[in-house]
Amino acid sequence: MGELSFRFISMIITINIPLLFVAFILGDSDSRRIVLFFCWGVFAGALAFVLNNQLNSSWEQSQRMTLSIAPIVEEICKGLPLLFFLNEKKYPHITKVIVFCAMVSGIGFSVQESMYYFELSSQELGDIAVLAARSLTTALMHGMTTAVIGIGFLLLYKQKFIMITSLFALFALSASIHALFNLLLQTKLAFIAMLMPISMFIGGWLFIKKYRPDNAGD
Repeated sequence: MGELSFRFISMIITINIPLLFVAFILGDSDSRRIVLFFCWGVFAGALAFVLNNQLNSSWEQSQRMTLSIAPIVEEICKGLPLLFFLNEKKYPHITKVIVFCAMVSGIGFSVQESMYYFELSSQELGDIAVLAARSLTTALMHGMTTAVIGIGFLLLYKQKFIMITSLFALFALSASIHALFNLLLQTKLAFIAMLMPISMFIGGWLFIKKYRPDNAGD
């Protein structure tokens, strides 16, 4: 087993197995579902890394990976389990829990990603500051871009005739926000990228606070 594979598998086992026990003892199904989505996010972090490496065949493609390919791959990996909510027999009514599930999937993904990059660092005091900054920006970005998909499902699930189109549109929107964040980080407008996840979090929090099921279109 290679060092990289060992690192990913060890992180998945260390984080997910204890959380699976937590999910098992939780009596509330919504809380259990949220914990399981976090576990998926941790696994999705490793899955996306493998897929990105397979698609990144050359050094010249690295820039395109960051700005176009990786955001698409990562958002699909994070948001894929949200499709289960489209099962009308099991979920006749989608509630705002889907937004929480989406967000924690993205955050679980970011935990895997941040731990990976921290292990590659020199692990000095400055690297801890970088890790903290990632947790406030990139980690939150991963959570909120996936939450965008959850909010879209919540608002549009009654519109069956446009669901397939909406599905592609929501994943495209999520990947576009992700790509914009990556692009801005490489420019003099990096401070805008830093503010994006926090602004999205505040907006999402206000939406959840004010959301009522009757607000969704029939």
